Amino acid sequence: MADEGGKPAEISAAQIEAALAGDEAAASAIRSPETTKHLEHILIGRGASPTEGRDIVADLWADCFAGKNDKPPLLKRFEGKGSLVGFLARSAINRLIDHKRRLRFRGDLPGSTRDEGGTEPADAFDQLPGKGMAPPGEDALVDLLQGALLTAFSKCDPEELVILRLVSASGIGQERVAKMWGSSQSKISRTLAGLMQKIQADTLEEVRRLDPWLEVEWDDFVRLCEGSSDFFSWEDDENDKFDDISA
Repeated sequence: MADEGGKPAEISAAQIEAALAGDEAAASAIRSPETTKHLEHILIGRGASPTEGRDIVADLWADCFAGKNDKPPLLKRFEGKGSLVGFLARSAINRLIDHKRRLRFRGDLPGSTRDEGGTEPADAFDQLPGKGMAPPGEDALVDLLQGALLTAFSKCDPEELVILRLVSASGIGQERVAKMWGSSQSKISRTLAGLMQKIQADTLEEVRRLDPWLEVEWDDFVRLCEGSSDFFSWEDDENDKFDDISA
């Protein structure tokens, strides 16, 4: 998605330290109009309304410089991996997912409080969206993450994928797998280590291809997956795709 407000400027570690120390010029550079618009466009592209986008980014900026609930400022959690804008984008996306999830369960339910017969109050939880109805914005993110991972799997050696599934999914020890393959435990271990490195690299490459604005490292990818409620609830056809890859 093109950023209508211009490209956000790169922020140095020195600027972050200065902003946390109270330097208003450094803080203004971090929360520039260009970066603000950039983050809002990312959120709107994932299902946020313009108002939601503005509100989430405003809260994000507040948390960047002043912690709340005895937590340190958000900027102190930035470890320098990747760009600050990428870190802020991931934080904003997580906040959008949390916001949409809260909307489903905070009581914003249909106005009627009685069942179809009109005699008994309806159970509020009966009116909540059913399974599979993920919040707007989360669907797109889940699809992107799942698609990137499946693409990475499709590039793997099928035999190595079988070994990975035996060890990771079926819980079969590497020594036993080595005997099944007429190999050594050390070779199986090296095979799995190399395969995981390849999966990580290919997954991140595909994420960046699908969404250049979403700058992620592997730890970020894992956290986004963990924060997406439907990521591990793959439909049968998605599981079939994985089976086809490793068959």
